[in-house]
Amino acid sequence: MTLTRRPLFGGLPRVFWVLFGGQLVNRFGAMVLPFLATTLVARGFSAAQIGLVMSACGLGRLAGQPVGGLLADRVGRRATLIGGLVATSACLVALGAARGLPALAVTAGALGAAGGIYHPAAAALVADTVPAEARPRAFGMLHWAFNIGAALSGVAAGLLLAHGYWLLVAVDAAANLAFAVIVAAGVRPDRPVARDRRRPAGYRRALRDRVVVAVLALSLLGKLVYEQQRFGLPLAMAADGLPGSAYGLLITLNAGLIVLVQPVLVAWTSRFPRLAMLGVSWVLIGAGFALSGPAAAAWQYALAAVVWTAGEIGMAGFGAALVADLTPEGAHGTYQALYGWTGALAALVAPSAGAALYDGGALWWACAVAGALGGLSAVLLAPAVRRR
Repeated sequence: MTLTRRPLFGGLPRVFWVLFGGQLVNRFGAMVLPFLATTLVARGFSAAQIGLVMSACGLGRLAGQPVGGLLADRVGRRATLIGGLVATSACLVALGAARGLPALAVTAGALGAAGGIYHPAAAALVADTVPAEARPRAFGMLHWAFNIGAALSGVAAGLLLAHGYWLLVAVDAAANLAFAVIVAAGVRPDRPVARDRRRPAGYRRALRDRVVVAVLALSLLGKLVYEQQRFGLPLAMAADGLPGSAYGLLITLNAGLIVLVQPVLVAWTSRFPRLAMLGVSWVLIGAGFALSGPAAAAWQYALAAVVWTAGEIGMAGFGAALVADLTPEGAHGTYQALYGWTGALAALVAPSAGAALYDGGALWWACAVAGALGGLSAVLLAPAVRRR
C-alpha cells in the first residue's frame, strides 16, 4: 500500500469537519489559561498562590472528565458538548471578574471542570461517526487543528494582552460560544444507545476490562514523560545557560513540525496496528526526552525535540483510536473520558514527580526506562488486543 492510496483529508464525515472547524476556532481563542499566571504575577500574587489557582484548575479538569463521559453516554454527545462549551464560556467570564484568592481558586476549578466535560463528548462523537480504519487520522487531525490554533493564538494573545486582560477573556469566552453554535448548527441531535441493564455499565465495566486498564496505564506513563516538555526541559535548558527564548523556539519547533507533518505521518502509519504504533510512539517519546539529558547546546535539544515530537504525533492519533476500538457500543463517552483523564492526571502530577526526579539526577533516565517499558508492554499486550 502506498501513501497516495490513503487520503490526507478525504473520506471523513461532515460531522468530523464540524468538530475540526470548532476545534480550530476554540483553540485560537484559548488565551486565558496560558497567560493566567503572568497576569496574577502582575496583580501581586505569590508563586504559591498562583500554584494553588492553577492546581484548582487541574483538579477541576480531573473531576469534569468522568462527568462529561457519563453525560455523553446518558444524555447525548451533542447536548453534552454544547452544555460544556457554554459552561466554559461562563466560567471564563467569572474567572476574569474574580479578584481575591478564594474566588480565583473556585472559578479556576469550575473552569477546569467545564472544560473537562465537553472533551469526552467530542471524542465520543468522532468515535461514533468516523469509520474505524480512519479514526487514527481523525484524532490526529484534531490534534493538528489544536496546534494550528495554538500557534495563532499565542501571537494574537500577546498583542491583545497589551490592551488589557479582559480582551483575552472576551475572545476566549466568545470562541467557546462560537464552537457551541457550530456544533448546534452542524451536528444532529443524538439519542443514547439503550444499554443492557444486566451487564455492568459506565466506569465499572471499563475498569473491569484488563486490556483497557493496561492501555490506560501505559498511556498515563507516556503522558507523564511527555509533560516534561513543560517542566523538565525548561529547567535543564536554564541549567545549561540557555536563555528563555531558546525554550520558546524549541516549543515553536515542536508546533511547527506537527503542523507540517502530522497529516502525512498519521495517514501513512494508519496501515499498521494501533497498539504497535502506540508502542513506537512511547519509545520515541522516552528516547527523545532521554536525549535531553546529555544535551547542552540548543541544536542538541532541537534534535531531541524532533524525536519526541514524532512520538507525540503518533500518541495523539493512535491512543484515542485504540480505546475506541476496545469500547462496547454506546460507551464511547465513558471510555474516552478515562483516556482523557490520563492526560489530566499526568498534567497535574508531572511537575512534582519531575521535580523530585530532576533534583535526584534521574529524570532523563526515568524517561528512557518509561519509554522502553511502554514499547515492551505494547508487544506483550498485542495478543490480547488482537483477540478483541
